[in-house]
Parts: sequence; structure tokens; C-alpha cells
Amino acid sequence: MGCTTACMKCFLNILTTLNALFGLLLIGIASMSMGQAPTTYIIYLYAFGGMLFVSSIIGCCGICRESVWLTATYGFILLVIMMVQLLSVFATIFDEEYIKKYAAEKVQNSWNLELVQPGAMNYIETMYMCCGRNEPEDHFTIKGGVEWPSSCYPGNNTSLPHYGKGCTKAVTDELLVLYNYSSDTRWVSFVSTALMFICTFCLMRRFQNDRRRYRY
Repeated sequence: MGCTTACMKCFLNILTTLNALFGLLLIGIASMSMGQAPTTYIIYLYAFGGMLFVSSIIGCCGICRESVWLTATYGFILLVIMMVQLLSVFATIFDEEYIKKYAAEKVQNSWNLELVQPGAMNYIETMYMCCGRNEPEDHFTIKGGVEWPSSCYPGNNTSLPHYGKGCTKAVTDELLVLYNYSSDTRWVSFVSTALMFICTFCLMRRFQNDRRRYRY
């Protein structure tokens, strides 16, 4: 095995390890978003993160064992991942407007239930540290209440100042933070995947050439 091949194997293993960690990060974000973000978006994060992690394991095995078949499989998976990454960049299925619309609908549904079933907003108000649909005064001007519910206060302690942010904005801000974690690095991830694909293809050719030399 030449020095160039050894350096390429080391470099590709480093990138593959980073790719596996990125996949685990996406899975972690999906787990944190459970019950908060849209189900389809969570499934997408789980599927894509799992694909990155599993493909990285295949890649490391193929590179370390100098297996043409495993390395070729890894290259094919990287090509699929690149296509998915391009679709996620240019498609508008999961964008900020989608997240904002989902957050508004989620709060509105809870608020509609609050109007006929007091306490329906307690979970959202406690979890996102907010009060009311759009502002705390909603409990007075829209709902016609006489006081803020205990869920509008930190730790349900009514002796403390109530939350000043409405739940629509609070939920939107929280979901956008999770969304941006997974989307801000999309181009970086794509460039990294493209580089890994090129290195994988070169290594596969070198492995094939080495096999031919051994035969003769």
C-alpha cells in the first residue's frame, strides 16, 4: 500500500467519523423535537441521521479492510445522500414558513380547546414559558378571564412576575432554533459528502488495482 493510499484512507476515515457524529447530532435533534416539531420533519431527521451513521460504519469497515465491495457500497450511499441533501436545500417542504405555520396552528388548536376546557394551554405555557396565545392579555381580552392561570408563572408561583411572551412566538422561536441547528450546516455537509465521495471512488479504484497486482 502506497503512502498516497494510506494518507487518503486516514483522511477519509476522519471525514467519515465526523459524518457519523453529524448523523448522531441529527438523531439527537429529532429526539429533542419529539412532540414539538412536525412528525414528518422528525421522521426525516431520524431517517437521514440514521443513514449517515450506518453509512459511516460501512465506510470505515470498507476502508480499513480495503474491501472493494464495501467501499463501492459506501460510495453509492454517499451519492444517494448527496441527492437527498440537494433536495433538502432546494425543496420548500421544510422551511421557516412551514415551521412558523405549524407552530401557529399548534398554539391555536390548544387555545381553541382552552376556550371550552380551561387548562388546555397549561402544558404549552409551562413548557415554553409563555402566556396566552399571542400575548398574556389574551386571557382577559379574548378568553374573558379574571386572572392569569398559574401556568403563566415560573414554577407556577403566582407571586413571581408572569411570562411576558405569547405562546405563538415562544413556540415558533423554539422550533426555529431546532430547525436552524439541522439546516445551517447543510451546504457544509454537502461539500463534505462530495469530497468523501471523490475520495471513496479513488480508493475503490486503488483497491481494485491492488487486487489485480496480487493476482498476477
